[in-house]
Amino acid sequence: MSLITLAKALEEAEKGRYALGNFDCFNLEMVKGVLKAAAELQAPVIIAYGEPFIEHIDMPYFTSAVKGMAETANIPVVLHTDHYTKLENIRQAIRYGFTSVMIDSSDKPYEVNVQNTRDAVKLAHESGVSVESELGHVSGLGDIFEDDSHVFTNPETAADFVERTGIDALAVSIGNVHGIYKAEPKLRFDILEKISAMTAVPLVLHGASGIPDEDIKRAVSLGIRKVNYYTNMCAAAAEKIDAEPGRHLFDLCRTIVEECYKAAYKKIQVLK
Repeated sequence: MSLITLAKALEEAEKGRYALGNFDCFNLEMVKGVLKAAAELQAPVIIAYGEPFIEHIDMPYFTSAVKGMAETANIPVVLHTDHYTKLENIRQAIRYGFTSVMIDSSDKPYEVNVQNTRDAVKLAHESGVSVESELGHVSGLGDIFEDDSHVFTNPETAADFVERTGIDALAVSIGNVHGIYKAEPKLRFDILEKISAMTAVPLVLHGASGIPDEDIKRAVSLGIRKVNYYTNMCAAAAEKIDAEPGRHLFDLCRTIVEECYKAAYKKIQVLK
């Protein structure tokens, strides 16, 4: 199938009361593994390209390759930017054919976040591209943000933010963090329930790699419709590679595909 927008994919997820798996990928081996898992499970999937990935694999090359891979996959695929802080990079992503973008000014004062998000929405919606934004702040990406301290999402503020910005999806902070959890996460389901009741857009959970499957399922039951994974795939591939040193580069690439496939397969099953 060809690429679809996040808004369309989330519309179907809301109808089915399930969540979409979002998998950040910085090379084509990761993409291949994720698409293989999603195709076998006949599940729509999101391939996300983080802003730091621009320095690792050129955006136009990555976009063209993923488009081609999506066309041969018999499932809906969203091509999404993750945690973009610069409007110019979002403009580039739209130009090259991304179907969804995330603008993240969650480390900025509220009114700045509102304005930056509104600017991104205006730019993206003119091209039929979906927009995700974050309110509160999910910590763990200190190399990207000026202030990476954790801030829970306020439900009342979330309602105002959604209305004023016109976003298609809202990423929330309810005790989730990016990267490796130093202790077992304790999600604030009470906050999630209030946000879900007070907003009319699908909700997104970032930093899900270290969250127990039972908590993910509960979050989905309370309105989460998009769940982001990255660290678990990287860790699985790195562990396998470290365990078998001295192999040919071809074998290492095949290992990345296989480990990302297995990691994505397990997580997609949880979200169905």
